[in-house]
Amino acid sequence: MIHAPRLLNNRFTTLLPNTLFSDLQIDKILSAQAIAVLQHPCEPNEIARRNELFLLLDKSENVAHMENTLSVLCANERALYLLKEAKIPLDTYYRQAELFEAYLASCEALVSMYGFGELFADVADYYSSEKSRNLRSEMKKSAHKIRSLLLEMNAGLLSFADKNWLTPDYEAVSEIENISVCAERLGFAVPKKKPQNTKINLSLSDAMCRLYSDKVAQIEDEIAKYADADFYEPTAYIPEIKFFLEIHGLIQRAAKIDVPHSNAKIAQTPKYIAKRLYDVSLLAKKCENIVPNDADFTENEPFCFLLGANGGGKTTYLRALGVNLVFFLAGCPVFAKEAEIYPFDIVLSHFPKDERFDNTGRLDEERKRTEEMLNMAENKVAFLFFNETFSGTDDKRGFELLTDTAEKIEESKHFGLYVTHFHEVMSLDYPVLSAEVDLTDANKRTFRIVRSKGSASSYAADILKKYRLDKDSLESRRYGHGN
Repeated sequence: MIHAPRLLNNRFTTLLPNTLFSDLQIDKILSAQAIAVLQHPCEPNEIARRNELFLLLDKSENVAHMENTLSVLCANERALYLLKEAKIPLDTYYRQAELFEAYLASCEALVSMYGFGELFADVADYYSSEKSRNLRSEMKKSAHKIRSLLLEMNAGLLSFADKNWLTPDYEAVSEIENISVCAERLGFAVPKKKPQNTKINLSLSDAMCRLYSDKVAQIEDEIAKYADADFYEPTAYIPEIKFFLEIHGLIQRAAKIDVPHSNAKIAQTPKYIAKRLYDVSLLAKKCENIVPNDADFTENEPFCFLLGANGGGKTTYLRALGVNLVFFLAGCPVFAKEAEIYPFDIVLSHFPKDERFDNTGRLDEERKRTEEMLNMAENKVAFLFFNETFSGTDDKRGFELLTDTAEKIEESKHFGLYVTHFHEVMSLDYPVLSAEVDLTDANKRTFRIVRSKGSASSYAADILKKYRLDKDSLESRRYGHGN
């Protein structure tokens, strides 16, 4: 049996933990449905396919087209619900015809998405196939036939004072309504009656079905033709299309405060390089001035510490890195002037928990979570985020645990950022960043993240890069991209 192709294809073997999204405050700016998509990192080809679609959404007419398709699919979902809620035969027949029409409209809407890049091409092809077209042609005839048969049955139902119709007839006017209109024209005050929806009851439905048993049999025959049809199939695209529109909405919110977006270049080797990277989780706080910073994580220096005073923007910088990395892995634009990022296998975070521990209890809890993180990252190309881990114990013990963690990360060749107040990290052979006051800010309230110290190996790397003997330069020359 041929199934409809998926719109989104994820790495279902990898699931980013819920704690990552709460730590990075992504759950403050996006719905649970959108986060469910972000939880699954993509393969490079899928990232490129989604990037293409987001570029198309830069045009307002394409956004309107996608919103219209979503509306049509939601109408299909609504028709399925109403059919399920129908309790009597006549109502069921009417709702079945309604569902046929809603399904036909959904298929046509999905076919119309053919111009929306490679992502929608397979979906549009599926609903454009000869088999699908033939099914829809027959279903259209069946829907028309059912409505015609119901209309013929409706002609046998008479009413004077009330409206009792088997199918909705919103233009019908009862004699009492005509008299009321005439009375108003003559100047009489006519009390207004609340509108009532008169429904066919079970007894009347049974009587009508017995009276028109031949027509009921024909309706049943038409419905039976589609016993194997999957009317839920088009509705599977609803949460996926909502995802694109919701991310596009976030992009529009960011643009209002001059925060740019771009499709990051997909790196072939592990790295995370970005210019003017923004933390859009601050939109949840209605922040109108988000300070950008750069990112520079390569295989030569994949891991670094970040120092700085409280309120100096350390956690904001961490979130900027984390939020945009998660977006990139889900095929979304990143909030940066430009970026080149590798499709990391997994992203994990370690933030202080809200619960209150004594020093021993908190220490044990943080050690356990750190071990779990390292186990989850084992044999993967991982990016790890630590925010003041082991800060709840005495400085000597906390620094020992920090050093041990850094060594394990280095041994496993993971990437990562470790925010800490332990200034002793300056003595370690790791790059150190710091949050410093931006002297160009007249109020001296803006902090920029700058490099305080490079690792010992970074000096050799700088020399190699200067003479174009580093890995990237050699690869470029090897494939003829350089002189």
